Amino acid sequence: MVELNRADFDWLEEDIVLGHAWSLTFVRGVDEAEALRRLGAQQADVRLFTNEDCPLPEAVRAWRSGDWTIIIEVADCSLVDPKVIDALSAQTETIMIFENVNGWSGFEHVIDGQLMTSFDPVAAYLREGDEPDRFVEEMRAAGFDPDTAPDGDFDFPDDEGSLFVLTALLTGVVLTPEIFHGPLPGALVK
Repeated sequence: MVELNRADFDWLEEDIVLGHAWSLTFVRGVDEAEALRRLGAQQADVRLFTNEDCPLPEAVRAWRSGDWTIIIEVADCSLVDPKVIDALSAQTETIMIFENVNGWSGFEHVIDGQLMTSFDPVAAYLREGDEPDRFVEEMRAAGFDPDTAPDGDFDFPDDEGSLFVLTALLTGVVLTPEIFHGPLPGALVK
């Protein structure tokens, strides 16, 4: 397991890089161009976008770290559509974290189109998928309680920070705000 310091993600509280609706989809073993192609982009459509000049919500950007390419979408809608996840996870695996405009967030792990683990951070004890307990130890390390139903006095976890920690534990990728600001390959895919 990767050693992390929660301070690595303090920028989430200070920076509004992602806004109020976003999804990050980690795709193992494919490069940025292939990930964008799986979303429907043609190679001729791929170009560099900064955070400021990326046309929203029609475009997504991609960044590669080690064996993972991260699809970055900042928009009112997200890549939660099962057809999109099926395309991205074909013959590989994806991990998606997201938050929508209503503040609902989630985690999904998919292998070759098959949902393995999925949960809402507010109710991490209610997991779905073929292997719902696959990441229980990593969930605990990230700050989730995968065992206990909340009572009336429940303190909601820092969903966004905990999702970033969990994803870093699983992928080894620690995201920083500089990644989101810099020019990244992207394409119109909506």
